[in-house]
Amino acid sequence: MSRDDVNLLLQDLKEERLLCERNFEGLDVEAYLDKRDEAPFADEWMKAYERYAGDSAVAEDEVLRQIREIAFKRTISLTGEPELAGYVSDDFGLIGCYLLQDGEQDAFVNRLYEGYVKE
Repeated sequence: MSRDDVNLLLQDLKEERLLCERNFEGLDVEAYLDKRDEAPFADEWMKAYERYAGDSAVAEDEVLRQIREIAFKRTISLTGEPELAGYVSDDFGLIGCYLLQDGEQDAFVNRLYEGYVKE
């Protein structure tokens, strides 16, 4: 994982290979947000955030800012749901921070990313 992986994530968002209509088809937004706020998801998400994005220098990287902004704006345009857009933006920020780390694989962050990859 490297800067190249983060740049590829940004490119995939810009070219709409990630976050398109099929990501949100049939989504019960209220139920989805409620589920995210409950354990174990919320606990795992916070642990991953503290591990990868807790360093403000990493989290404030310009490419990560662009990733979060695109994720937020695209989600708003597709769903009209600002709270959902905030969660999606946070997810992509976490995924980007994770990609910048030279650490071991993280099953939770990988599953989080895979949830957005829709063939």
